[in-house]
Amino acid sequence: MQIEEVHNTTEAVEMPLSSKVMRNAMFGGLRYLLVAPIPFVMTPLILHKIGVGGYGTWAVFLAINGLTSLADLGLVGTLSKFVAEYYAHRDLGALSRVLCSGFAVFLGLATGIGLGLWIATPWLAGWLFHGTAVAQTEIIFLFRMFSVVVAANILNLMFSSVTAGLQRLDITNLISAGNLFLSAFFSAMLLLQGQGLRGLVFGYSVSAVLTVCAYVLTVRSLLPEVSINPLHFDRQEARKMFSFSFRLYFTQAAVAVNNQIEKLFLAFFVGVAAAGWYDIASDVASKIRGAIGFLLSPVLPAASELSALGDESRLRELYFRTHKYLALAGIPAVCFVAAVSGRFVDLWIGPAMKMVALPLGVLVIVSLVNLATGPGFLIFAGRGLLKPGVNGAIIGIFSNLVLSFLLIYKYGFAGAVVGTSASLILAAVYFIWVFHVQTGYSFVRLLKVAYLKPLLCTSLAMAAVFVVNPGTNVSWFGLVAMGVGFGLLYSLLILLSRFFDAYDWSKIEGIVPAVRHARRLARFA
Repeated sequence: MQIEEVHNTTEAVEMPLSSKVMRNAMFGGLRYLLVAPIPFVMTPLILHKIGVGGYGTWAVFLAINGLTSLADLGLVGTLSKFVAEYYAHRDLGALSRVLCSGFAVFLGLATGIGLGLWIATPWLAGWLFHGTAVAQTEIIFLFRMFSVVVAANILNLMFSSVTAGLQRLDITNLISAGNLFLSAFFSAMLLLQGQGLRGLVFGYSVSAVLTVCAYVLTVRSLLPEVSINPLHFDRQEARKMFSFSFRLYFTQAAVAVNNQIEKLFLAFFVGVAAAGWYDIASDVASKIRGAIGFLLSPVLPAASELSALGDESRLRELYFRTHKYLALAGIPAVCFVAAVSGRFVDLWIGPAMKMVALPLGVLVIVSLVNLATGPGFLIFAGRGLLKPGVNGAIIGIFSNLVLSFLLIYKYGFAGAVVGTSASLILAAVYFIWVFHVQTGYSFVRLLKVAYLKPLLCTSLAMAAVFVVNPGTNVSWFGLVAMGVGFGLLYSLLILLSRFFDAYDWSKIEGIVPAVRHARRLARFA
């Protein structure tokens, strides 16, 4: 059974669901190809211009911005789900109510959180920035300026959930990429002019505001027949949203806690320098996780649409195929990055930062384990079944808070890596077990169809490449050559293993007709 075409009954021509999923995944991949170089350029530049202590101070700003995503109360995924369902049935009245109510809530959250941070700035500045060389008055000024970034990003979360619900993740990814490019461009220009930490804050502020403007114009063009006015807030619709979002909230809270809390604990117990070390490792790991996780972005709106149509068979197929593509891209990527992390760090930011290499290798592998919960969670969310995800999130949050606090207090930087890794693995194992028990989906089939061949092909390709060159003293050119060689060998092995079935080939050839030559090679094998 494949993810077949679904035609809308109210339009003459509607894009098939499978094509929407493919388009969304393609633009997600394009986004990460475009933005992947940004952190690898910006991190050395920031370290060079403001030093390790300054980078650590900036990492605390980013951690606080990341934690403010907790303020959305689970409404991002909720809006995406409701928009997908209402739009699938072309219920413009319900769509207008949910958008007006959602905008009113997010506007209130952005205003409240922004003002709250502004008022609490003197207390937060004294508590979180131990060891910084930046003057306290400057920290207070910059923190208050950064509240603009926080408020704007909360609004951007709302608008991105609308475009995602409309299954226009191509637009979501393009605007997101534009935001990253602009923030990097403005920040880099100001850093090069000697503006230091102030330049980073100003650059991010301008980019965040411009992104809000871009989203407003985009949503108006996508839904010209729907008026989005926060004054038309609908209590009944809001109550319906919150009844779903509060359950979804715990899973988002777990992501925010797992991504940011260690930096704050490190800043408090050890100092901003250690927070900066951890931020470098976790940022690279999260970028790689995001580059793989783009495959998951179309799943929630697709699952919501299939659930609204009552199509259980295609929901099951969506689950296995998502895992299949996740394993195809994720396993070779994380294994290669973990294997070369030591030399990569030496070449990228210098041997003086070698303490970042091991955490980077560990976190990138653990991120893939955590990412494997994504297909099941998003399909459950599309069905409106959130309890298993909530329970897993509670396990992840509680274990991370306790383990990270205790281990960082006792072991410092190393404790942050162990605490995060243990909590993520524990939560992932729990959720995957519960998902397969409740759905009855075969776990053996999942391993056989999705993970077995990518694991074997990755192992063989890595063994061949690292026997030829262990990679301990290679240059940038040598490291890139190793990556290209590994990728080509892995691709050849995966083709010969007949990993792709007829449905996979039909979709791939529909996008890139030239790959039919590769299909002949697979048939020959």
